[in-house]
Amino acid sequence: MPFSFSARVKEELIHIQAKGKCCCLAELAALWHFSSPPSLGETLPKASIILATENAALARKAYSLAKEAGLSTKVETVEPKTRRRTRLYCLVSQQDGYEKILKGKERTLYPCCRPAYLRGIFLACGYVASPSTGHHLELVVKSKDLRFLKRLLEELELVPGIHQRGRSVSLYLKDSDQVIRALSLMGAHAAVLEYQNVLVYKEMRNQVNRLVNCETANLSKAVEAGLRQVEAIRFLEAKVGLENLPRALREIAEVRLRYPEATLKELGEMLTPRIGKSGVNHRLRRLEELAKRLTGSEIKDATGQELSGK
Repeated sequence: MPFSFSARVKEELIHIQAKGKCCCLAELAALWHFSSPPSLGETLPKASIILATENAALARKAYSLAKEAGLSTKVETVEPKTRRRTRLYCLVSQQDGYEKILKGKERTLYPCCRPAYLRGIFLACGYVASPSTGHHLELVVKSKDLRFLKRLLEELELVPGIHQRGRSVSLYLKDSDQVIRALSLMGAHAAVLEYQNVLVYKEMRNQVNRLVNCETANLSKAVEAGLRQVEAIRFLEAKVGLENLPRALREIAEVRLRYPEATLKELGEMLTPRIGKSGVNHRLRRLEELAKRLTGSEIKDATGQELSGK
């Protein structure tokens, strides 16, 4: 089964190494704070678990972060007790006071640490939709963390929307530029390129559709106008005869009858001498206006004016 876009983003982020001890500690603090380690009963004491995950690569990353940050940890494997559960990889602290260290780091996030901390949050509780389906990146956290996380995102120039989900809250980004900025800050550069490629493809497709729709609309209008003009000319032919029209109107009327679907430009090139689109349009409008006037009580006066060449 192919990975979703969100899973591919997380796979890329797992292999990004934070720069510096402070950034490693910040990313580890985010993984610890925003992941929800399950209760493993007597197998492992919950108080010592920094991270519990089914993803072995994420567990290795957390171990590497802890090692770079100077924390003493080890990875424990917990086998499932039922067939439905998968194996868990738990990063377990081997020293007292690790919680105080991680909490202290959260209170002193330097500018260089914020992207790493955001990366840790996304790995723990984030999701991003495929750009082909829409623009949506969200972080689902506990309500008590809302103010802290909202301030962090704003410091990174990200403006999230907020949606309450029972005891949890979702902070989400719906703007494509904001989603791309978040991915870029976290270091998911391959995902950013994929995202931008999809946006370019969609924009090109939309532009082609607009051009096709515009061309179709123009063609429809031209055909409708041609049919309307032919109808007016046939009416004039039956009422007064084309031979009684002024020469300029007679020529364009005869050409339009022979080529009802031709464009104005094509009609103008068939005349001798040739005339432009505006000249053709002007003559056809005069024919239509004459046909309108040749209905009702104005027939006599209108016919006299046009036949006199006025």
